[in-house]
Amino acid sequence: MPKKSIVRQRLAEILFVAGSLTAYQAHKHYLQLFGPVSQRNVYYQLERGEAVEQFSKEVVEEEGDFSWGSVSRKVYYSLRSKEGVQLDKRVVAHFKNR
Repeated sequence: MPKKSIVRQRLAEILFVAGSLTAYQAHKHYLQLFGPVSQRNVYYQLERGEAVEQFSKEVVEEEGDFSWGSVSRKVYYSLRSKEGVQLDKRVVAHFKNR
């Protein structure tokens, strides 16, 4: 199995610029920047990135009035180290325009 993934590398670029994102938010940005990728692949690569200590994960419980109850659990991913991340100009421009 390859140790590197182009999807994980691109997610690292997104997290480098954006900071902390949920997997859903990362998937939306990925689609806008790089084109089709399954949501399942993004979730897998974020989890795999955490396993190889490239990403860190923080679980936050938010209270509110949701249809399923009073608590929503959100998982935020961020880049552990900005070392070795090569940024694509499209990623910087994408977040600059936001």
